[in-house]
Amino acid sequence: MFQVPSRRVLLGVASLGVAALAALTPMSLLATAAPLPTGVSPVRVDASYKITLNGFNLGGFNFKSNVGRNQYNLETDVEISALLGIFKWKGVTHSSGKVDAKAPQPADFRFDYESTVRNGSIVMGFDKEGIERLSVQPLTVEAPDTVPLAPAHLKGVFDPLSAILAITHSDAPSPCGRKFSIFDGKQRFDIALRFAREEPVVGIPNETAVVCRVKYTPIAGFRPTEDTRQLAASNDIEIVFRMVPAAKLMLPQSVAVPTAVGAARIDLERVNIQLPERGRVASVD
Repeated sequence: MFQVPSRRVLLGVASLGVAALAALTPMSLLATAAPLPTGVSPVRVDASYKITLNGFNLGGFNFKSNVGRNQYNLETDVEISALLGIFKWKGVTHSSGKVDAKAPQPADFRFDYESTVRNGSIVMGFDKEGIERLSVQPLTVEAPDTVPLAPAHLKGVFDPLSAILAITHSDAPSPCGRKFSIFDGKQRFDIALRFAREEPVVGIPNETAVVCRVKYTPIAGFRPTEDTRQLAASNDIEIVFRMVPAAKLMLPQSVAVPTAVGAARIDLERVNIQLPERGRVASVD
């Protein structure tokens, strides 16, 4: 039920949805506000999502960010408990870097986790080309069927949290139609978002949400298990974005990931967005 590839991809896809909150200016919620010029005031985001499997609560996904004119800091805190508490997993992720006119430039990434099975950490440093340094603890012997990593796989990649920040550096009118090359410290994979459909926003008349399908493509550092094959073959991973026409931005509402044991979901419960220099706070519960 909780094999490593499924858990890693579930959390990676969750990061895509949650980290998108940091990529948006507060106009995502302040739809009547005038567009901000390039070099906006620092934006701080505090969001909470719930994680469920077949409708049963598995845990929570908390996200905090501070995105400024030239740099960003992101943090996530995920807790999962299943099988009546027999299985527990907690992970804390930090990512920071610079923001330029083209795309986020990650600098440092750290992921610490603990569970009933194993504790460990991943630390990465970036330069302009890609991964400059990498530390994975504890050291483990890779299975014989693991697809090996090559130096080229560490070039031109984002960490999972920095990947979706690239959305703010595009003139595209939709979050769909994007592709990201990601390295999480062990696995190199691509995530591609493509348009699926539009649907009404529940409880809000005359508003439409955009649904993007997420395609996961493993590249290296993974085992070609049946679990991985099914995820790579799936066309049913989806992120729902609420469109805010006045701001021309999207607010992630939910992420759906099919698994061998049912539907896993990450749904927005609460978000607060603050502009420190402007003294405004936007929140949704």
